Amino acid sequence: MKASSCFALLLAVGVAIIAASGCGATGSGPISSSIPEPPNPTPPAKWLYADHYGTFYNYRLPLTSESKPILTLPEWPGLGFTPQIAVDPSGKVAIASNAAIRIFDPPIVSFDASHVGLAIKLTPAITEIGPSGADLIDIEYDPNGNLWLFNNLGEEISELRVPLSKKSTAALTLAFGQPGTKTAGFSTLVQGRFDVNAALYVYARATLRSRLFKISFPYAKPPSTLGVDVAQSDFVDSSQYLPTSLNPASVLLGQYTGHLHSPNPTSPPSPPVSVLGQFDEPLQPVKGLFPNNIVKTVVGALTADAPRQLFYTLDAADGTLEAYPLPLQPHSKSTLSLPCLAGSGSCNGRSEHLFLAP
Repeated sequence: MKASSCFALLLAVGVAIIAASGCGATGSGPISSSIPEPPNPTPPAKWLYADHYGTFYNYRLPLTSESKPILTLPEWPGLGFTPQIAVDPSGKVAIASNAAIRIFDPPIVSFDASHVGLAIKLTPAITEIGPSGADLIDIEYDPNGNLWLFNNLGEEISELRVPLSKKSTAALTLAFGQPGTKTAGFSTLVQGRFDVNAALYVYARATLRSRLFKISFPYAKPPSTLGVDVAQSDFVDSSQYLPTSLNPASVLLGQYTGHLHSPNPTSPPSPPVSVLGQFDEPLQPVKGLFPNNIVKTVVGALTADAPRQLFYTLDAADGTLEAYPLPLQPHSKSTLSLPCLAGSGSCNGRSEHLFLAP
């Protein structure tokens, strides 16, 4: 190859790399930490963490009808109210109050202050702070280990990027519910979720309705609505199943509120229902945004274990831990049911979460 041709080729490659790195973007800082690695099947998780209203339960996987927690811990001893909790892909546990974040390294043995691996004080450089601190409604890790805070004080979402340190500040801040945007009116944040490609999903409420919104990686474009009311959502990609899976279906799971089919033009619409729903991915708005399979139950937490072709839920009424086949089939029922051990005061309609850990 001629020298001039080689130079031209190198120049073209260099320009492509610069363009891919996001040069020319505007804002107070970089819009993303890195391009997510392509998803690959991972070994089945070893642990299932259940959170019932500030109490942490660690179950060994796979679950059986005789399973009991091998560890039960208060998440923030002496705090006086329920903290927010998240688990990263390596098994680190983050627990947040209105004033600080505590991060614990695996193996988890205690959440006492003496076992804190990293403590981060919440400041205005991280998230909105009021007289009583932040109003964190949720915290979530993305697939790259970055920690996201969902603050209803100012309807603000902020990202703390790896490597986390006690001097971390928000690398990215997203406003939600602003007038003139697609999220206008949805000013109450409820939950955040991520898929394997690091797309951010935000479940938010307006006065009379709730919706699930998507912000694709690298979060440069404004949120767009999925057009469905799905809480406790989990997005399962076909790449997350083991290669031996006979039905590696990409699905959206969650607590769906709405109609199950298009109304009959000659009849008044039936009232909406609340069911555990499964939507085939990608969603097909033209065909109608209705779940493909349902279970008539209400769940307060959900997480999918694709390698085992199961997903786990906590019943919203009594905290029962249940397992369902993944993907759901018509008339699917739970394959396993374990009672909540937190007592009626912490099992009935309380804050709860489920996480998988390696």
